[in-house]
Amino acid sequence: MSGTANRIQAEGVIKNIIREIVQECASRGEGVSETLVAFIVKAVVLEPQNDFQVDRVLASDDVKRLIDLCVRRLLDNKSSSLDTIKMQVYFDMNYTTRDEFLTEHRRVLETPLQPILREITDNRAASKDELESLYRKIVSSVLLRSGLGSPTDISVVREATAALQSVFPQTELGNFLSLSKRDKDRQLVELTQIVTGIRLFNK
Repeated sequence: MSGTANRIQAEGVIKNIIREIVQECASRGEGVSETLVAFIVKAVVLEPQNDFQVDRVLASDDVKRLIDLCVRRLLDNKSSSLDTIKMQVYFDMNYTTRDEFLTEHRRVLETPLQPILREITDNRAASKDELESLYRKIVSSVLLRSGLGSPTDISVVREATAALQSVFPQTELGNFLSLSKRDKDRQLVELTQIVTGIRLFNK
């Protein structure tokens, strides 16, 4: 049998094993995905103590033993390694790259931020009270975007305000308001990075 035919046969066997494991777990009241089962099968086959020969097609006894080992692993609710594999499966199914994961993480962080960012970038503050309100919103946006402390914690707000004033005093708001929306967004990101750095340095 050619290498390609061998590989196709092996893939067919593995698919059947995965299907049987899913069905066996379901019959015992545990719903598992084929993706999770595939990870478990791979882990069990590669563990040296299980003594599977990865370079040849599994014999029927090996198949039964593999199914039994995988089912037991999947039904072991106390297994921390199973939790780790579940997290890995979730990660691989949802984020194919580290960049995608970071992008999603940033999106989650910035979801509550969008309304306040719009209020800042669309702001037409002119009076003293309006400018003070705008500055407070910038402080809140810095806190929300950095994820370091709550904008409702007065001590955190004071600390962030002091850090912001050292690099972006309230007198700079006039220049900020004259910027385009894109440049305002860019400056807010830069201010968050600088203020976060100052706060971490002062810890």
